[in-house]
Amino acid sequence: MGESSVRRWVKHFKDGNTSIEDEPRSGRPQTAATEHNKERVDEIIQDDRRVTVDTIARKLVIGHSAVQAMIESYRKHPGRNIIILHDVCPHAARLTLEAIAKMGWEILPHPSYSPDQAPSDYHLFGFVKDQLHAQRFGTREALQKAVCHCLQMAGMEFYGRGIFKFPECWEKCVQRSGDYVKK
Repeated sequence: MGESSVRRWVKHFKDGNTSIEDEPRSGRPQTAATEHNKERVDEIIQDDRRVTVDTIARKLVIGHSAVQAMIESYRKHPGRNIIILHDVCPHAARLTLEAIAKMGWEILPHPSYSPDQAPSDYHLFGFVKDQLHAQRFGTREALQKAVCHCLQMAGMEFYGRGIFKFPECWEKCVQRSGDYVKK
């Protein structure tokens, strides 16, 4: 123990303090992993799946490592109502299926191919078709460039709507016993 620490303790005891325990004090909480913060982290991630740990830490005014620990705790607690669409076919890798089971995820059954359940079919192709309607392209490259430009201009909200539309499309397919669903 250094000389300054000894002097501080001598003063502490001379002032009549006999306890060697730390007294409660204001300031930063001992842990940022409160239920409220965990819920906020979850909400932020649900709103934007591409959000960074640093962004979350700044929004919540908590440390980077605390946010990282909360995210890791989600990974350690499987079965958080996660349902995935996975082609459960005989050639699926055993390790993949084991990892899915270990995480506690539910696999959504589906036919090996259904246009009602392919986001490219039920969301993307119609949009591209509408955007490029009545246009003529002289070369394959010109067409590819127009399609790429169209997809880039769509924006994240467009793609999000397509993904969130999937449960509705899947439900329609199930209700019709797999028959094709027209718009």
